[in-house]
Amino acid sequence: MRIERGEFAGVPFAAVGAGRPLVVLPGLSPMTGVDSDQFVSTSVGPVRRLADRRRLVVLNRWPDLPCDLTMATLGRRHAEAIRAGFGGEPVDLLGMSTGGSIAQQVAAEHPDVVQRLALVSTACRLGPAGRREQARIAELLRRGSIRAAAGTAGAGLMPRGLQPVGAAVGWLAGNRVIGSARAAADLLATLDAEDAFDLARCDGTIAAPTLIVAGTLDHFYGRDLFEQTQRLIPGSRLCLRPRRGHVTVTFDRTAVAAIREFFAD
Repeated sequence: MRIERGEFAGVPFAAVGAGRPLVVLPGLSPMTGVDSDQFVSTSVGPVRRLADRRRLVVLNRWPDLPCDLTMATLGRRHAEAIRAGFGGEPVDLLGMSTGGSIAQQVAAEHPDVVQRLALVSTACRLGPAGRREQARIAELLRRGSIRAAAGTAGAGLMPRGLQPVGAAVGWLAGNRVIGSARAAADLLATLDAEDAFDLARCDGTIAAPTLIVAGTLDHFYGRDLFEQTQRLIPGSRLCLRPRRGHVTVTFDRTAVAAIREFFAD
């Protein structure tokens, strides 16, 4: 897989494939930028098969984020990047998890840059369990407990029976994936920004055709919030997959097929 890298208006991007662009805003990574091939490959996972006829462009946060970062700032910067990278033309946009929060902010407040919008494992705001979990991670980062924060994050991304494995892997890899105080501060700033995000409080309503894909076992949000998100986005469609969680829904055949069909030319 040949990966092209660069920046659009200061926002790092990585691109694979050729054709009309499909911009991907991935889930929260402990790292800023798009230097990791594995990160890029994982980010385009649900739409990988479109790479033979679409240019898949992954945008990720830039380093040295301000401590008072907001979703409005993230949305504005990503909108500026899309305008700079694609000549002012609207693009198809896919946002996953935290990237989905940013994508909602972009589509609501910068509608000129979004043609179609797919939201995967994300909702109009964090649910109570997701908010508690991210608050624990944020508190550990403030204390400088990098490995404990990574372990908590790793456990939260796994199905219930595999959470101890996720915690162990996160703890062991913590100092490598969050390799500096600056990286920890960038991650903390993003967590705080997402904690305050609520689509209902955005300056605008999402008008782009929208597909919402989620699993019924997603503990970060929950069915009620996915259904509320559908109500907040006029004309949107909800593909809710049974027995799928925050991560496992991205491997669900029906969910992946719905995303590919939604972005088909």
